[in-house]
Amino acid sequence: MTAPTRLIAAVVLGATTGFALAQPPVTPPPQGQTPPAPQGQAPEGRGRSNAPPGQRRGGFTQFTRPLAPEDVLVRGKALYDTNCASCHAADLRGTADGENPNLLRSGVALRDQQGELIGARLARHTPPITLIETDTFAVAEYIHSVHATMGGQGSPPGRYPTNLNLNVLVGEPEAGEAMFAAVCGSCHSVTGDLRGIGSKFSDPRALQNAWVSGSTTTFGGRGGGRGGGGGGVPAIVTMADGSKLEGTLVREDDFLVVLILPDGTRKSMARKDGVPRVEVKDPRAGHVDAIVKLAHEDMQNKMLHDITAYLWTIK
Repeated sequence: MTAPTRLIAAVVLGATTGFALAQPPVTPPPQGQTPPAPQGQAPEGRGRSNAPPGQRRGGFTQFTRPLAPEDVLVRGKALYDTNCASCHAADLRGTADGENPNLLRSGVALRDQQGELIGARLARHTPPITLIETDTFAVAEYIHSVHATMGGQGSPPGRYPTNLNLNVLVGEPEAGEAMFAAVCGSCHSVTGDLRGIGSKFSDPRALQNAWVSGSTTTFGGRGGGRGGGGGGVPAIVTMADGSKLEGTLVREDDFLVVLILPDGTRKSMARKDGVPRVEVKDPRAGHVDAIVKLAHEDMQNKMLHDITAYLWTIK
């Protein structure tokens, strides 16, 4: 049998009997190294995860690196509170003026593995901070543990809570009282519709979310958005002949307008080319304009934080 014939016979035999041609032996990796992932599979940290149960799987390092033991994190938090919190804040957000960096989005803190980058930065810190290597490691691991609770798209810690509380009471109540009177006082009163507002929320973060968004139930608003084609907001409908109807808008699209009149009658009107015309009276328009104006004038949101701090004192 010639060499080409023997080769063809071997291939046919392997295909018909199910036997595979011999593969080269696999050499185990050196001790301490991770074996390469099989072809078609991602290694740890790239699509797969060694994150503890309940934490985000895959993605950036802060979501996949294993957390340090609890005793290390407790020591790291104590060291952070003692040496770092006075400048970088208890929740790692730094200061509004940017003088003390926000450690939640610090490139040094996010790239750090086991304290090597954070330790190098501490060595150049002003004023000087001198920690032994194990303490530097503990502080770094505590910072990493906070990073592990951050949400996607840059949202703050809390999506994967580990008994972490963000401190939103960073404003000045006295300044907030004056700002509230100037910006909000024409529509709201802490002795009227907002009486005891601070006691109606479980924490200041919920209060801040409510008043900034203009909650229509708890915060004393008088209506909602138009969502869903109507949303039950007050509206004026101008007919083709110029006559007007006022009521509560139920639905508005290119073909139909549905309105509930003040006497409770439900009126449906065919619509063509934008007629009848619908003018929505948004009860929160003034509130939205005020918030936008504040945010535009104060890029650091100090005035918003001052108002929150003031409202929290209204019990």
